[in-house]
Amino acid sequence: MINCNTSLSRRAAPHRARIAGLALSAGALALPTAASGQWAEQTTFEFGVFSDYLDTGKSVSDNNAVAQGAIEYGHPSGFFAGTAISSWEPDEGQEVTPYLGYGFAIGDVDLNLAYEYAYYPEGDDAYEGEIILGAGWRGFEAELAYMANADKSDAEGSVVYALGYGFNLAEDIGLDATVGYDDPDDTSGDAFWEVGISRAVDVGEISLTYGSRDESGAQDLFVAGYSVSF
Repeated sequence: MINCNTSLSRRAAPHRARIAGLALSAGALALPTAASGQWAEQTTFEFGVFSDYLDTGKSVSDNNAVAQGAIEYGHPSGFFAGTAISSWEPDEGQEVTPYLGYGFAIGDVDLNLAYEYAYYPEGDDAYEGEIILGAGWRGFEAELAYMANADKSDAEGSVVYALGYGFNLAEDIGLDATVGYDDPDDTSGDAFWEVGISRAVDVGEISLTYGSRDESGAQDLFVAGYSVSF
């Protein structure tokens, strides 16, 4: 599922290219992945609508609903590339996030290295570029995202660490949780957490995600969503 900004989760996201809920299941890490260890050649499409744009436990759409879409191509060699698009705050245009990366498996461990470039065509050429390293093992996911370049120089050098776990409660119901630490380069960092549940329906998937942060004035957010992929 998407919720841009990876962010597969910026996942957003940049922020991290995450598509609010598209990339992975509710609340999961947003690192774009190419079939997670199954490196079959394929192109996937995703589309979703969400009541908010949740990234690192906070709203990045000013508590407005968003529509998001993504396309990704994965090559048998492990290379993958795609683009995620999300609506933004009212009258602020869109967030467009092309990305590319490489994934491979060592035993039961899936590893991914990706670069994503989030830009905002109507936002005075605003942009953010992140390098993302991710690993997955038996339902656990770990991610490190480093802000390599940005239109605002004080954002460069910031790092986000995240650890998540997901499993199936039933054949059509998934549960996952993520905890992390958002460490801006010029200020003290904040812990964040997200918990999500999703259910497959006849067509697509519905989800509900809770997120918050350990900072003054932080909101407790509940985000409902619906997404389809093919």
